Amino acid sequence: MLVKKVARFIERHRLLEVGDRVLVAVSGGPDSLCLLHVLRRLAPRYRLSLVVAHLDHGIRPEARREAEAVRRLAEAWGLPFEGAAADVPAYRAGRRLSASEASRVVRYRFLLEAAQKHGAGKIALGQQLDDQAETVLLNLLRGTGPDGLAGILPRRRFGSVELIRPLLEISRREIEQYCRQEGLEPLLDASNLKTDYTRNRIRLELIPYLEQQFNPNLKRSLAHLAALAAADRAYLEAEAQEKFQQVVRREKGRLIINREALNALPAALRGRVAHRALLELLPGRELNRRHVEQLLQLAERPGPERELTLPGGVRAYCSYRSLVITAEDPVRKKDSLVLPLQLPGCTPLPGGAGAIKAYFAAPADLSWPPQPHQAYLDFDLLPPGLMLRTRWPGARFHPQGAPGSKKLKDFLIDQKVPHHRRDDCLLVAAGDEVIWVVGHRIAHPYRVTEKTRQVLVLELKKNTQEERAVE
Repeated sequence: MLVKKVARFIERHRLLEVGDRVLVAVSGGPDSLCLLHVLRRLAPRYRLSLVVAHLDHGIRPEARREAEAVRRLAEAWGLPFEGAAADVPAYRAGRRLSASEASRVVRYRFLLEAAQKHGAGKIALGQQLDDQAETVLLNLLRGTGPDGLAGILPRRRFGSVELIRPLLEISRREIEQYCRQEGLEPLLDASNLKTDYTRNRIRLELIPYLEQQFNPNLKRSLAHLAALAAADRAYLEAEAQEKFQQVVRREKGRLIINREALNALPAALRGRVAHRALLELLPGRELNRRHVEQLLQLAERPGPERELTLPGGVRAYCSYRSLVITAEDPVRKKDSLVLPLQLPGCTPLPGGAGAIKAYFAAPADLSWPPQPHQAYLDFDLLPPGLMLRTRWPGARFHPQGAPGSKKLKDFLIDQKVPHHRRDDCLLVAAGDEVIWVVGHRIAHPYRVTEKTRQVLVLELKKNTQEERAVE
């Protein structure tokens, strides 16, 4: 009966396909032992290739004997075995992780490496219905959002493989009964009986109390809630992925989010889009609700430049209509660009992005007004040694039509140049004097007047790809 129930669950959630090679995580306890036994019985139907994997976490003294017992079991059943030992306490030290969190990270890293070694596309895990109920309750106690109610998912991607949980509708009581009927002898982990851990207290104290006082079918009710929440989550995630593609674009290792479009999304999608953006720059990191809320609050605030520091050295800041998320080190100085300007001639831009074309013209031959990509300069007034360069600390600029000079940074802010693009702005300069902020304005002292006899015309020529990238 249990095997048929598991088979129906596998079919409903499409956990297995014919010809799959599956790494089965086996601790030796009743859940994983039952899982391995059931998959062996289902192997002919799906033509499965099974590999047994076991990790000694280096925490309990009896763990070495358990690892040997699982190895002998795999050998007796004619299955390949992959075992390893880890020092979880050492890994945990200095990482501010709980024992359970550290164990989980080390265990999943081992399973992924073992799956890749054996060419397995799926990793089967032994979580069952009671684990699902405990997880939902644990998430509720931690103040979960709607996704936390989905608990443990039947399947999900994990790196290059897929995690599957075929026993998720099977109760612990059913599993123990199956082990007795089939003559299986599971190993018992005495640490599961200690109330030192929150999950154990939920299992040993809270759930029995709730079952006795409120709902004898509590576990199945929580599992049913998780299934409904998982269905809603799948739909909302698909919608969020579509919206993500609409409001987020990638640029030089940064994510640029349209703030207005993000803020206009329904709340249920806004948070998911923000979460996806964070995960893209922080893959594998544990992100909590606070990080997402901080990012959304940043997107809603007015003002061109506010900044948020996130885990892993990631920063987020507002730049006019954009919310920028980047992993760049703000103190790392970008490579400065300094190129002599060819007069007349073409000065190529780095990376084949285009060129600055320079030629001379008579004032009467000019077409007025000049386009943003053009500069008309009185050649006789220009200082020698024109250079094409990027900005430098303390740079000042006297914009055409302004009564005096100002910080170049202030001018770029006035021009609404996004924060993340200011260091990429091209300048034509002579020494420490800015002659032309390319694409914006020339310096007032070098404008063409009725006294001008010869004009230096500068034109920014961008290639087609660059032109498409211009905002």
